[in-house]
Amino acid sequence: MHIITIDGPTASGKSTIARMLAKELHYYYVCSGLLYRALAYLLVNHYGYTESTVTHVEPKDIAACFEPEKFMYLYDGQNGERIIFDNEDITGYLKDSFIDRITSITSVSEYVRHFVTLLQHSLAADHNIVIDGRDTGSTVFPHADVKFFLTASVEVRAQRWLNDQNKRGHHFSVQEAVDKIVDRDRRDMQRAVAPLIIPEGAIIVDNSNFTLQQTFDEMLAHVKVVEK
Repeated sequence: MHIITIDGPTASGKSTIARMLAKELHYYYVCSGLLYRALAYLLVNHYGYTESTVTHVEPKDIAACFEPEKFMYLYDGQNGERIIFDNEDITGYLKDSFIDRITSITSVSEYVRHFVTLLQHSLAADHNIVIDGRDTGSTVFPHADVKFFLTASVEVRAQRWLNDQNKRGHHFSVQEAVDKIVDRDRRDMQRAVAPLIIPEGAIIVDNSNFTLQQTFDEMLAHVKVVEK
């Protein structure tokens, strides 16, 4: 099976490009962020955790959330990525500011990252995948066929984040957006478990001055060179 990883900081365009590459190459797209969000949602809504208690999650509860009989990550080019738990599609509940907060707490747990990594490995065992995240090429799949590190300037990423928030009806100033991006970068790079780094052997793509199409074209060209 072939594995393409795309790591990078917030609002660098990882997910959009990953979906485009998966569609073009007929690969399975794995959104690692959605897996972390799904776990956060399930811990709160099915296992009784709160914002204060979720800092200490029991490994047995994480394992229960990811029981193969109940938990399914699905992807297809038509419907995108979805999470099914206990026969219910919970995807629509996962893009929420409260789940954002819970995810930022749980994702630094060594146990959480261990179980999510196992799930990612199981998905890669069955499919050619494109996966994006913060540690997919450095920690989860260090021997991936192609590793990218996608980035852009803080100012460009802050503007992208602002545009996305505006679409969701959340309004921030440019300075607030910059502050949030800088703070998230700092937390991602300084966390003790699987910090954001440029993976060894990764192709660095700075798309500060690229259109989406230019970014896609450049990354696809790199993939095709490796595939030859």
